[in-house]
Amino acid sequence: MDKDYWKKAYRDMWGDSSKREIVLARWIEQLTGRQVEIIGLGAGSSEFISGSAEEHGHDKGDADLHIIDTNLYIEVTGPLTTKVPASDPLWFRPDKFNNAVKHARLNHDTFFAHHCPAENLWRVIHIDQPLIDRLLCHEFPVIHPRIRGNVETYVEVPAEDSCVQPLEFLACYLLEHIPQPAEG
Repeated sequence: MDKDYWKKAYRDMWGDSSKREIVLARWIEQLTGRQVEIIGLGAGSSEFISGSAEEHGHDKGDADLHIIDTNLYIEVTGPLTTKVPASDPLWFRPDKFNNAVKHARLNHDTFFAHHCPAENLWRVIHIDQPLIDRLLCHEFPVIHPRIRGNVETYVEVPAEDSCVQPLEFLACYLLEHIPQPAEG
């Protein structure tokens, strides 16, 4: 299989994807006064980068954003179409969950920020130990939908599940757990 198959399949959507990563990074900076670095391979860019994450010094499924001088990481995701209503389940690539679980053991505090363009709605999932336990018990189904002619694999989380929180949850968490930067 072509190692760039999935990158090529979604190449025309990278611009929209990078815009929402930048929007969320700027929102966090305004909220917390902390700098946010865009760290994921290709995050914040529409540039085509051939090859695997590993070939570029990343782990497969690395988060998109990191709040500098903290252990907080954020994966930005969601459909890039207005055809998916907010009431539909949220879909996440399994490698994103696997990466978050692996890095939780390294003291990374990870959130998934899911944007639904149909309603311009942001929701978040905190990858904390209770959620990790649920993932390891396979509480969320793995599905294989056909999208744009391709069979894909996702972990499906019901929109009404207790782990799905409004963006305000992330705001409260950030303000509570991230000290304001020292005045310089």
